[in-house]
Amino acid sequence: MAQAAEKPVMLNSWKEIASFLNRGVRTVQRWERELELPVHRIGKGKRSPVYASAPELKFWVATSGVNHQVPHLTLEKNPQPAAKRISDTPLQISHRLMAESLKLVRTVAETSVRQQRQAEVLRKRILEMRSRMR
Repeated sequence: MAQAAEKPVMLNSWKEIASFLNRGVRTVQRWERELELPVHRIGKGKRSPVYASAPELKFWVATSGVNHQVPHLTLEKNPQPAAKRISDTPLQISHRLMAESLKLVRTVAETSVRQQRQAEVLRKRILEMRSRMR
């Protein structure tokens, strides 16, 4: 039996978005400015009403690293393979691999968003071209 598709949960204010993310309103507003939190505005002004969808926020949290357990991890410019670093402990290797995985997840997410935006632009251009041909 087919399951009914769930309707995405919409959050319709800064308070709802902050509550969903377990953060303060000012924090999520800063994340929108600095970390590209996926918040949409109704209108064009800075004070226009906002809304966000729960799936977009969940994806952003998973790929942005804001809730990452080990925030001090960074990738080295020329890392050697983990197996060649004899002096590293298993914990250090694990941390390095986690940092590398997070970087890959972010890259995939950024590429996905970029491709989605490009597809939207292409759709608009195709519609414009079709309307000119009529």
